[in-house]
Amino acid sequence: MVPAGLVLSAALLLLAAQPAAARTIYVTPEGGGPGYGADGRVVAPHTSAFSTEAVRGLQPGDVVQLLADSPATDAVTRYRRRVVLTGPGGRDVPPILVRGLGPRTRMVGRTIDEIRGCPMPEDDIEQPCGDLRTALAAPPPIAPPSPDLLGALTVAAADPAGERTEDRDRSRRSRLAVPIGHAGRLADAACLDIDRADGITVEDLAFEGCWLAAVRATGSRRVTLRRSLIIGSSYGLAARGSPERPSDTLVVEDVTWVQDASGYDEAALTREGPFRCRDGRVSALGCAGVIWRSIPWGATHHGAYDHFNGALLGGADVRGPIVFRRNTVLSAYNGVRLKAAACEELKASALSAASCPFNQDVWITDNLFAYVRDNPVELETWATDVRVARNRIVNSHAWFSFDDMGGGPVYVYGNRGWFDDVPAIDRPGRDTSLPPCSRQPVEKPAAAGAFDPKLDRRFDYARSRWLPVGVESVGRSGAVTWMDPGEQSCEASLQGRVIKVALPPLGAAPDSYRYAERGPIYVFNNSWYLRSPVTGIGAAANLRHWNNALLFCEPGADADLCRTRPETFDASACGRGLVRGDDLARYPGETGTLPFFDCFRWLPVDERGHERPDLASEFDHDVSSTGFPLVLMRQHGIEPHGRKGHPGFTAPERGDFRLLPGALAASAACAVTETLDHRLDCSTMPNGRAFAGAFDPENRLYDGPASARFRLPE
Repeated sequence: MVPAGLVLSAALLLLAAQPAAARTIYVTPEGGGPGYGADGRVVAPHTSAFSTEAVRGLQPGDVVQLLADSPATDAVTRYRRRVVLTGPGGRDVPPILVRGLGPRTRMVGRTIDEIRGCPMPEDDIEQPCGDLRTALAAPPPIAPPSPDLLGALTVAAADPAGERTEDRDRSRRSRLAVPIGHAGRLADAACLDIDRADGITVEDLAFEGCWLAAVRATGSRRVTLRRSLIIGSSYGLAARGSPERPSDTLVVEDVTWVQDASGYDEAALTREGPFRCRDGRVSALGCAGVIWRSIPWGATHHGAYDHFNGALLGGADVRGPIVFRRNTVLSAYNGVRLKAAACEELKASALSAASCPFNQDVWITDNLFAYVRDNPVELETWATDVRVARNRIVNSHAWFSFDDMGGGPVYVYGNRGWFDDVPAIDRPGRDTSLPPCSRQPVEKPAAAGAFDPKLDRRFDYARSRWLPVGVESVGRSGAVTWMDPGEQSCEASLQGRVIKVALPPLGAAPDSYRYAERGPIYVFNNSWYLRSPVTGIGAAANLRHWNNALLFCEPGADADLCRTRPETFDASACGRGLVRGDDLARYPGETGTLPFFDCFRWLPVDERGHERPDLASEFDHDVSSTGFPLVLMRQHGIEPHGRKGHPGFTAPERGDFRLLPGALAASAACAVTETLDHRLDCSTMPNGRAFAGAFDPENRLYDGPASARFRLPE
């Protein structure tokens, strides 16, 4: 017989090994009083204040429930404290849930002026701000000492005299203009911080004016942001990993982000829409704001408005899987931006899935991107096994950016894209409450150009100072890098393109520029209504472009919307600063006036200008209303099975790409299938079931090749 004492000891040990029961913590902004549900009923007679202290010690499975502090069902409860969630550490345990009541619970952050600490000076001087004035006397370290979140996306101000030309040019192209870190004035630049945690889900919340981030996750994994409305913010979710604290398994789903609310009736904004514009229109596709209508592209990218240069999901050194689905991105600068920052210093030939284990297994699916001034999807440095599928893109600039991206494969399929507007110009019928883009430039002899003192000015967040007019960066030695006056103009970045690729910058070191060499960029079965070229300002590098259906707008439809921009082609202007940039050309289709490719060459080149035939692309089986470039058909054999004609869309100007009876795109000579070695091929279909574009003849949206690798994640 077992002694009773041993039985009791064993029972106590067993109880100690069991995880604690999950708790629900009810919170209101100040705590103490009752908390109400969405229906106005009391949920908890006593609540805690939502604060960092209240969420310390959370365990896996715990729920933090944000409640309303008023029973009025139309009242909004605003939570104004920044809250930091740290830990817990258990791997793959049930996540902690931070849950609100939808629009009734709103986290409110700091304005961009509060983050900066002082207004833009009137005089053309360098102006230190806030409580960091004394720190400015010391030169900044080469690398930030604190764990900056997305700081690696901003190259530290190095001495241009000792900096390689290609490094400066690359940083100018790829920099995320606003670093977000935990030092100085950036420490409070988020509404909700997640620090070194494993398993956090944030859902059913609203965020208002959370500059610079609504949610910031550092060294954390299994982070989910879902069913939330975000108004403002440089980032919705900003995430960064490190070798010591890897970040992986991010999910952003069913989130609506209106970054620039200047064109909206903000009081009427909801996650579900439709959206009421300032001019009284109601639209399911959002409204133009000042960053689309009024501010030059360059001023938003690296000028006075560069706090918009973010994304709903911004990630640096994040491992997969990464899931971004069913989101609505409106009036923003970018949609998704993922960068393998830790791999920047590797030679292009040294990049691999082992040496650069970031941005792997990425799903960007079923989203709406509207009025996106730069890139709905941007992948930088390295990305592998990326699926960009079934998205809608309307009134956006350069849709899919793979400039200086190594890795592959990337799969782009089932997407639809169209337009009914052009940024920055004054058009009949536009929203008259927002002025068109205009500038008041003043000559600056030192920079050999003219700059607008209100637009062409940068705030240096890392050192909390306003730089002089026209200055893009200042090196440690005091050497100045000036803005490019052409990039700051209202005419910059109007044309856009579907696929953004480029060429090495002049002066680039050998083996420094990255192309997708691990696998191709597959672009297939998409439907486009275009006023812009398929690609331009670069070369087609390892693209496989099959079974796409393209309808080009022509001036007869709308002379202002559909005219070629710029009307006169100048290779010395469009290819300036690129290797072999002087031999880029404009390639129209067989008919029409809009270019199929613009500022373009067929083969990519290396840093010394040698062509790369190993990265030759393949364009075939597409349908184009204006046909294809005859010169490239003769010289490089593109589109041997391509067909010229209207694809047969129902109403592409309204985003309806379903096929009419007898549509040309309802059939194709091949279908995209997966081979035994997991490549894709466009193979013949004897049963006649192949088609071009995003919809099949029964008007079902294409969901990818019949392979387990293309099944949407749960």
